[in-house]
Amino acid sequence: MRIAYTADLHGNLSDYRALCEFAALHKAEVVVVGGDLLPHAMRRDDALTVQRTFVEHSLAPLLRAFRAQHPTIAVYLLPGNDDWAAAYAAVEDLAAEELAYPLHEQVYRMAPDLWIAGYACVPPTPFSIKDFERCDERRMQPFSFEHALTSRSGVIQPLQRQEFEALPSIAEDLAALAGRSNPRRTVYVCHTPPADTPLDLMSNRRHVGSRALRAFIEQYQPPLTLHGHIHEAPSLSGTYVTRIGATWCINPGRDQRRFHGVLIDFTDGMVRMEHTVYGTQPE
Repeated sequence: MRIAYTADLHGNLSDYRALCEFAALHKAEVVVVGGDLLPHAMRRDDALTVQRTFVEHSLAPLLRAFRAQHPTIAVYLLPGNDDWAAAYAAVEDLAAEELAYPLHEQVYRMAPDLWIAGYACVPPTPFSIKDFERCDERRMQPFSFEHALTSRSGVIQPLQRQEFEALPSIAEDLAALAGRSNPRRTVYVCHTPPADTPLDLMSNRRHVGSRALRAFIEQYQPPLTLHGHIHEAPSLSGTYVTRIGATWCINPGRDQRRFHGVLIDFTDGMVRMEHTVYGTQPE
């Protein structure tokens, strides 16, 4: 199985084109975007329109052209914490044309004994959009909820802290996801990186990944996990890949000056990878 992976494209159509070209050039069988698919949009009066318009008038035509040229390549799209849930519904509609498959809390069989599963939520951030944020292991960070917003009803509206805390935690959601395939034969695409790794390092030198996700990886030891969210982590840490036990974990990073993608070959439990900027993984 050959996977072309990237994350955090934030509605940059040039990067989407680069991803398609990258996948076609290297004869990938699967294309995955691991979160933050859509343009940044915060104004309540037009945020949903901005993101839906991008899907309908920019992303969908690109994927139609890509599918016409490469009908056997499957495309999987995971939202991230910068995407509104009500706008991500337009991404889910792409599945009707088999242009792309929505990944959040979904599991698909990629091969007779290999699955792909997705989870978009990240631990709480200081930002306003809360559709794809959850408590990590039921512990809530002390961020203000004065400007917290959700669009899960179909419109943007305020979200109260108690409503947020009542939602299932990342730990609970991942435990449920593990029951839907064999974790040791599943590639997990999670927008958040696991905590305390080179993949979740911020410019202030803080680690902000999910402890629940790290515990999940330590317990289930999937062969490969794919992440994003922390754009600068690879440039700060010096690596886009790390291992937790037997699990390879990847965050390609994000740089507006050049496309960051990873080509991953997965064969009989062996994982080999090469980054468009950082090269091959360490031995």
